[in-house]
Amino acid sequence: MQIVVIAETEHGAVTRPTLECVEEARDLAGARDLRVRALLPGVGLEEQAATLAAHGADEVTLIEHQALAQASADAWLAALEPVIRPLSQRSYGGLLLLAPDTSHMRAWLPRLALRLHAPLVSHCLEVRQDGTGFVFVRPTYGGARHEHMVCPGATVICATLAPNARGIGRGDVRRRPQVSHVHPTIDAARLRDRPVRTIPADPRTVDLREAERIVAGGLGLGGPEGVAQLWELGNRLQAAVGGTRVISDRGWLPADRFIGTTGKIVSPKLYLALGISGASQHTSGMNGSETVIAVNLDRTAPIFGLADLGIVADVRRLIPALLERLAPQSRQETQDNDHSRQVAA
Repeated sequence: MQIVVIAETEHGAVTRPTLECVEEARDLAGARDLRVRALLPGVGLEEQAATLAAHGADEVTLIEHQALAQASADAWLAALEPVIRPLSQRSYGGLLLLAPDTSHMRAWLPRLALRLHAPLVSHCLEVRQDGTGFVFVRPTYGGARHEHMVCPGATVICATLAPNARGIGRGDVRRRPQVSHVHPTIDAARLRDRPVRTIPADPRTVDLREAERIVAGGLGLGGPEGVAQLWELGNRLQAAVGGTRVISDRGWLPADRFIGTTGKIVSPKLYLALGISGASQHTSGMNGSETVIAVNLDRTAPIFGLADLGIVADVRRLIPALLERLAPQSRQETQDNDHSRQVAA
């Protein structure tokens, strides 16, 4: 049995969802005394092998080619299939390929699974083991239920782990991996997708699981009018908008915007909780946030237990005040700034 993690990088560093996969693989491997191998495509990523090792990788294979520096589905498929196919043929007891559930992985991993005649289990919240093999836990019915999926008879299984499903722990910098290098042959002229540049996602519409800043609201907003102000605040702060399941069920917020156990699991750098009491169903979906600022009229609200900064206030009065403070420049100020830029040019 082998467990292999397909790693992904962003701006030259291994992504957080990748490290979640490595730690999930480490937990699975520890139960069977197995080794975890990570495949890291890209260019100039030698230092990232240590990061993968700190979170549980025993072996790191650097797959190096200039075409892999961009998110080209054709290039990744061409480079990784020759590496993975021999592993699938030599693995006594089976092979589990684990990757983060990201848009890039979704672009090429299903094609690899088809070529390997392997099942693909996507968007897993957890991977477990029982006496017969792996059990994949996934959300279903819009997140209202969890299903347990098994793949009897499969010798190779591809699976993707939902970002923020488990979080990451503190890495052990003393661990050192066994590093190997692969230099694949890729015909760049035959690639059908050639990324030109990467455009940053609009933080207001980006998937909540990928947002760096989130403003979230609860019943304390008072109604649809309060939610409308929440959206405006998100616009002014260049932040994604989310909320509790309670206000989503009332129709104040789209269903894909609620955060919690049965909704989106998020871990932004900044989480602004407005009028949210802090029920466990909601906080379990955002307790991985780096910095939490909570505003609630009830000073005993459980959300304050997670907050780095807590403010006892009525959000229905606070949000209008914030919007006024963050108001766009007047038309005259905008014209003056435009004139200054033209003179400078």
